[in-house]
Amino acid sequence: MGYVVLALFFITVIFALIEDHIKKYNPYILLCLGIILVVLTATRPVGIDPDSINYEETFIHYDSPSFLDRVEFTYLFISRIVHWFSNDVHWLFLIYATLGVWLKFIAIRKMSSMWFLPLVTYLSYYYVQHECMQIRTGVLSGIMLLMIWCIGNHKRKEACMLLAIGTLFHYSALLLIPMFFLKNEEMTSKQVKIWALVIPVAYAIEIAGLTVFFDNIANLPFVGAKLAGYQSAVEKGTSQFGANVFSPMQILTILIYYYLLYFNKTINMFDKYFPIMLKVFGLGISAYVVLSFFPVIGERVTMLYKTVSILLYADIVYTMRPKWAATIIVMCIGIISLNYCLGNLGVILLWKV
Repeated sequence: MGYVVLALFFITVIFALIEDHIKKYNPYILLCLGIILVVLTATRPVGIDPDSINYEETFIHYDSPSFLDRVEFTYLFISRIVHWFSNDVHWLFLIYATLGVWLKFIAIRKMSSMWFLPLVTYLSYYYVQHECMQIRTGVLSGIMLLMIWCIGNHKRKEACMLLAIGTLFHYSALLLIPMFFLKNEEMTSKQVKIWALVIPVAYAIEIAGLTVFFDNIANLPFVGAKLAGYQSAVEKGTSQFGANVFSPMQILTILIYYYLLYFNKTINMFDKYFPIMLKVFGLGISAYVVLSFFPVIGERVTMLYKTVSILLYADIVYTMRPKWAATIIVMCIGIISLNYCLGNLGVILLWKV
């Protein structure tokens, strides 16, 4: 399967390079790619990754009281519906894959003038991580992008409704509440300086050991139980979570953040939603550092917030000419992410065509 994702990645790069020349075919190509991604996710073998085994177990025993405080209502509800006609968990995978993939495709069409370049970033990391592994978060991350679209268009009531729906798919949706305090307005020079300091301040907090003040998060009702479960998985070696705030990927992400921040005025002319997405991106990077004492939740928060990179990295195109050169740079960033995703996660290395 890893090779299939790799092939789709390079095919999408080609479409990104020639997108302006095939505009009348773009909707049909996008539709075909979406169907392929959904089918690929839905038909993956159970056991190819630890998450799929857990999902199947929960699916089979969806009516067990032991799962009521561990899994969101929608998962149990969808499992019940699927059990009406089949005991095969792949039908559940199909439903979640359809929701996760198409929500992101809808967000890309609504928020970007480019369709294929955002998909390059999506395929390089988030497709595997969310649609193939963390399927509940995959739906939530798609809802999150639509929330940003709503906030950017001053539709906060609609954004609240989406937040409520997202909570039904994954309780970590509550972590998105801070987004409602962000404005989608071009940053002033003072604001640029403030957002430039967000990441250094996060590192200062981590180095000073002040993260101890966040320890009580593990004592929250229900949330604490889920975090304990995640932490147990880490300790048993069945989860890949781990915090390295100075990892090459973290440093690369920070450099991209400052690059985009530097060209914020230029990008604002082309991307209406750039200001709020960049702020969300900065918070995601900072959260990973501040919550490094609890790598499980730190990784969850940063991955969710950094979903905006699907759209944000494509904005690099607006900062240089010719366009094809910028597209190649985005592709190179994607290759690095894809290598990290398929190489550093041992479970992913087991995926074969």
